[in-house]
Amino acid sequence: MGESEDRWWKVGELANATGLTVRTLHHYDAIGLLAPSERTSAGHRLYAEPDVGRLYHVLALRRLGMRLEEIASLLDDDASLVDTVRRHLEQVEREMTERHVLHQRLRQILDALERAIEPTVEEFIDAMEAMTVIEIDVKDVVVQIPDGAADEPPPRLPRESLRVVLLEERSGERVLPIWVGAHEGDLLAARLGEWPQGRPMTPDLTVELLKAAGARIERVVIESARELTFYASVTVTAGGESHEVDARPSDALNLAVRVGAPVFVAAEVLDQSGVRGAETTDQWQSLSPDLIRSLYPREAQFDWLRYTKEARRVMTAAQEEARALSRGCVGLEHLLLGLVREQGLAARVLASLEITAEHIRDRLAHTGGSGEDTPSGMVPYTPGAQRVFRLALEEEPTHLPNRVGPEHLLLGLVSADDQALRDLGADPERVREELHRAMAAPRGGEVQPDGA
Repeated sequence: MGESEDRWWKVGELANATGLTVRTLHHYDAIGLLAPSERTSAGHRLYAEPDVGRLYHVLALRRLGMRLEEIASLLDDDASLVDTVRRHLEQVEREMTERHVLHQRLRQILDALERAIEPTVEEFIDAMEAMTVIEIDVKDVVVQIPDGAADEPPPRLPRESLRVVLLEERSGERVLPIWVGAHEGDLLAARLGEWPQGRPMTPDLTVELLKAAGARIERVVIESARELTFYASVTVTAGGESHEVDARPSDALNLAVRVGAPVFVAAEVLDQSGVRGAETTDQWQSLSPDLIRSLYPREAQFDWLRYTKEARRVMTAAQEEARALSRGCVGLEHLLLGLVREQGLAARVLASLEITAEHIRDRLAHTGGSGEDTPSGMVPYTPGAQRVFRLALEEEPTHLPNRVGPEHLLLGLVSADDQALRDLGADPERVREELHRAMAAPRGGEVQPDGA
C-alpha cells in the first residue's frame, strides 16, 4: 500500500514526531479536539494523515493565542486552513523581525567583548529592550456606540465618559485597547487628527515647559496592567541624565504624539491584553469633531469642542445630580447644581446671591421625581436645558474652541428661563448684572453683590 495515502501513527510515534507529549494527545482526544481515525483491536489510538493535518491546525491556532474551546468551535465551523497557515506565517515573520533586532544587538555586544572592549550600558539596555518590550503606534481614539444608536439623538452610551485608545503592534497584527478619560482621549484624538485648537492645552504646555528646561522626552512605555488599570512611564533626559517618570497612559501618550517619541508596550502586557486587529472594529467608531457633537443633544446645537473643561464638568455634574435624584432628564435645576459644584466664578456669583446647593436640592425635593427609570447611559436634557446650551454659545461670540465656560452657561440659563431663578428667590437681572461685573473684574477677588 502507498505510504503517502495509508500511513498511520501510534500515539507515541506521533508524540515523538511532533514534540508533544502522549498526555497532551490523550487530552485532545478526551475533549473532542483531535480524535484518532482508528483504534487497534487492543484499543490503541491510530492517527491518519488527516489527523496530522488537524493537529497542525490546532497547534497553529494555539500559537496564535487562541484557547482550546475557541479552536474547537472554529474547527467545527470548517475554519480555513489556508487562513490559519497565512496567519501563522505572518506571526513567524514578525517574530523573525524581532529576533533579527535582538540578534543585531547581541552581535554588537559580542563584537565588543571579542575585542576586549567593555560594551556600553546603552548596548545592554538596547538588548534588554528587544527582549522585553514591543514598539507600537498610536493608531486611533474610538468610542463604543451601541448598535443602531449612532443615528439617534442622543445616543445612549453605557460608558459615555470614556474613550478607547488603540495601540497597534508595529510589526504585527495585535492591538492593545486602553480605556481613558473623555478629556484626555479628546486631546489625543485632536492631535492625531490635527484638529484646530484655539489655545494650548495641558499636554502642549507640558511639552513647551520641558523644552524651555532643556529636557527631552525619549520614549513612553506601557509597563504593566493590574485589574484592568494600565501603568506607564515616560523617559526624559536633561543635563546629560535620564529620568523615568511614572504616568497615566493617557498623559504619557498625549506627550509622545506631540514630540514624536517612540511608544513601547511590555511584551507580557500585549500578550495578556492585546487583541487581533479585526476584533477592534465592532461598534467602535473613530473619534472626530462630528462624532463628539453627535454624542450630545443635536436639538441644542451642542458644540462640545467649544466648551472649556470646566463647563464640561458642570454638565457631568448635572448628569450625576439627575441620576442621584432619580430624574429621567436633566433640567435647569440640575444645571444650577452643576454650576455650584464647579466652584468657579459662576458659583461665586450664585453664592453671593444666596443660591446654594442645599437651596436648590430643597426646591427639587418638593417637586418629586419623574416616576421614570433613570437611563444607565446619558440622561437626556429637557428642552429648557438644551436651550441653555444654545444661548450659552451665543453669549460667547468668538466661535473659538474651548471658550464657552460655566459663566456663559449661567448667562444662557438666565436668558432661557428666568422663572427657575425666581423660584429660588433670585432676581434674574440681578444675576446677570453681578455675573457681568464679576467677568469684567480682575480674577481672584471674592464676588460681593452691589450694596453689600
